[in-house]
Amino acid sequence: MKYCLQNKIDEGWSIQIYGRDRRLLCSFDPSHGWTFFTGFLVGLLLAVMMVSQQPTQTSSVSSTPHPSPNAHEPLLQVD
Repeated sequence: MKYCLQNKIDEGWSIQIYGRDRRLLCSFDPSHGWTFFTGFLVGLLLAVMMVSQQPTQTSSVSSTPHPSPNAHEPLLQVD
């Protein structure tokens, strides 16, 4: 019987995670990796688009300062 390494390489990969009682907890196939990678790229693209669309805040200082709230007046007045 002749052992061929090329057949073993072309079979693909799979990661299987087992618990202490030798029960299969989860399994990752190549399609899971591609799905994760695609989701990561889409999320990164959306984050970059959201950051670029945020309005820039101006650092202009108003000429009239806001009065500090009086400790004796309520912040909200209901009539």
